[in-house]
Amino acid sequence: MNKIIFQVGLLAFCVSAVVYAIQEMSFLDVLARSFIIFLVTIGALIGIVFVTSMFTAKDKELDEANSNTKPTI
Repeated sequence: MNKIIFQVGLLAFCVSAVVYAIQEMSFLDVLARSFIIFLVTIGALIGIVFVTSMFTAKDKELDEANSNTKPTI
C-alpha cells in the first residue's frame, strides 16, 4: 500500500513539474511547487486510506454485533 501511495505521489510530482515547466517558470519554482503537490497528494491518499479503513472496521463491528444476536420469535 505504501509503495502505491508513493508511486501516485511521484506521478503527481512529475506531471506537475511538466505542467509548470511548460509555463516557463524558473527551475526552483517548478521544483518547489511540484514538491508541494507531491506532499499534498501523499497526505490526501493517506487520509483516504485511513478513513476507508475506519469505515470498513466499523462495518465489520456492526456485522459481528448483528450476527451474534439471535432473533426472538
